[in-house]
Amino acid sequence: MPAEQTDEEGQSRNARERVEVMIRRYVERGRYLLNPDPVTVEHVMAGLARNLVTHGRWYCPCREVLGEPEKDRKNICPCPQHHADIARDGACECGIFVSEEYAKAHPAVTEDPMDKEA
Repeated sequence: MPAEQTDEEGQSRNARERVEVMIRRYVERGRYLLNPDPVTVEHVMAGLARNLVTHGRWYCPCREVLGEPEKDRKNICPCPQHHADIARDGACECGIFVSEEYAKAHPAVTEDPMDKEA
């Protein structure tokens, strides 16, 4: 396998690990829960990791990265808008963070991707 592919894979793996740590820490603070839908969580975490590798920040994958630091800063996960989104809809726009009420109304069907064994 060429070294370039290995470096890219290593960057992706490292970005994914960093995203998982950030998400876990945020949820542990207790204000919101992780969406009980593991597919949504997986897609959002993959998008966050991809943005971390591509743009150097974990920009919300549900929002466009413009390449303008002042404007893009407000889209770093967890974005400031997620509080209003959750208050209004029970979930943030990308769907990774939800209210307790939302989580109770939408129970998990399959395994949580954050609970995988090392």
